[in-house]
Amino acid sequence: MPEKRRGAPFTGIAGVWILVLSVPLLVVDAASSPEDSPPCGPRGPPGFPGIVGLRGMPGARGPPGSPGLMGLPGLPGFIQQCPSMSQSAFAVKLSGALLEPSKPIVFQEALYNHQGHFDLATGVFTCTVPGVYNFGFDITLFENAVKVGLIKNKIQVRDKEAEAKDSHEQVSGISILQLEKGDKVWLESKLDKAKSEKGTTQVMFYGFLLNGYSSGHKSTFLFPK
Repeated sequence: MPEKRRGAPFTGIAGVWILVLSVPLLVVDAASSPEDSPPCGPRGPPGFPGIVGLRGMPGARGPPGSPGLMGLPGLPGFIQQCPSMSQSAFAVKLSGALLEPSKPIVFQEALYNHQGHFDLATGVFTCTVPGVYNFGFDITLFENAVKVGLIKNKIQVRDKEAEAKDSHEQVSGISILQLEKGDKVWLESKLDKAKSEKGTTQVMFYGFLLNGYSSGHKSTFLFPK
């Protein structure tokens, strides 16, 4: 009898533990049964957006894209016709004696006279295009003497003289003149005919327009050499 009373509490405790362990199993079994679970309700509204995260690292550079389409042609530009520059030039030559002093030297040959502004018959250049001109002469002598003057409208603007006895000599001169339309320029001898007929003489006279301008400027000469 005493032994049976001692075993009764142990048996009750073990039964309690068995009951405790079996309850979760029953719960799990009931939850896993689709027939016994209640049906799902409608989807709820979306939640509020979360806080923006930190910016990530830049990615690798992608491959280049395909070329774009060609653009439309542009509008044509404006074309302005520039006026042609006025021209005036001559170059004449004489081989022989300088005849008739104090008169324009008449030359034998025109090396250049495309505009016809130099009169080969009279030895006079007539200004047709107002502007700044360069006039010059080159004279080669042998056993001879020469003295020439550059004349503009009957006014001498410069002169040169030289003498060659037993050798060749050369004399030259240059003058820059401002001319108005109608002004006349020529080269003339300043020696007597008898003195200039000795030996040989070769004369080249030339002139050309440096810069044309409208009429009205005062005519003068600059920088003689």
